[in-house]
Amino acid sequence: MQLIRAWYAVELSSAVSEGSVQKLHFHGEVFAIWRSLDGKVSIVPDRCPHKGASLSAGNVGEQGLSCPYHGWCFQSDGDCAKIPAQGDDNPIPRRATLGGLPCREQYGYIWIWWDPTGQSAADDLPALPGVGPIPESDDSGWRSLEGTVVWQAHWLRVLEAFMDLTHAPFVHSGSFGAMAPDQLMPVDQWCRDDSVYERVIAPRDRHYRADQGRGLRAWFNQADEKGVDQESDDAGEQHIQLWLANVSLVRVVFGDFQISLMTAHVPMGDGTTRNLWRHFRSFLRSPLADGNARGRVDRFMAEDQRTVETLTPAMPDLDGHGDLLVASDVSTLALRRMLRQKRNDGLLI
Repeated sequence: MQLIRAWYAVELSSAVSEGSVQKLHFHGEVFAIWRSLDGKVSIVPDRCPHKGASLSAGNVGEQGLSCPYHGWCFQSDGDCAKIPAQGDDNPIPRRATLGGLPCREQYGYIWIWWDPTGQSAADDLPALPGVGPIPESDDSGWRSLEGTVVWQAHWLRVLEAFMDLTHAPFVHSGSFGAMAPDQLMPVDQWCRDDSVYERVIAPRDRHYRADQGRGLRAWFNQADEKGVDQESDDAGEQHIQLWLANVSLVRVVFGDFQISLMTAHVPMGDGTTRNLWRHFRSFLRSPLADGNARGRVDRFMAEDQRTVETLTPAMPDLDGHGDLLVASDVSTLALRRMLRQKRNDGLLI
């Protein structure tokens, strides 16, 4: 099941440096994602039209992306610029070109417009989803980290997991979920413009900031400039939002203590999802606290992964025959309504 005529975030911008190429698995197909020496990103089928070699195993140079088999060079627009074995006197065949996917960069991700029907006009595509709020890359008030983890789970199951409130006391009982009540309903919830949102009043994890501060105090024997041990209000807010096709954002706000986790849930195919996460924190911004912060994200992801990978059927039944949903599944119900409408419009196939 895939959503078509939609923007997908498919890779971290930082993962594709200038002059490099990577393999991209997406909805059961394989692409090469590469960045030219002048910084332009292109995404093309991972197959040279000559004899079918993998372009993601090639190299990027002055003349573009070169095939590792015979050195055919392709420019950012997909056209072949050079066939070394032919010399300059022979014309390049018209078919020596790659059909690339429209792509853009924003929010620290590389995005593609996915329309396997080929009916979308490249010069008339909609804007990217308005994901946010997230800190700007040059905002000194925040510290950011990035990471990747692959789950053996259908991408729609993964999307739902990141919008699911009531699993926290059980799946995350060994971490932040220990502070959450069994009955946790949003105080604000809506579904519109291909997005689902909920706001929750949440108890504070009193150990989080203190735990992250231990490494710093061991080095400096002092607290963060805003006070590692300083407690703000007992209750704060969680803002959870999802943007179709595949991006979620969880923001935890306790006064100056703020954490954001933005994740792109990339459908690789065969029921496998690659989660590309970006984590932002407004406190303990020294790199010395990065190990603890990364460990917490890894633990959070692993707790969800262990459960989500067991869900059956692997692909959720949007018509309600497979899962018995109740009123507390408010965001799952909203998301499935939105997906049913997409299916009725011929956009979920």
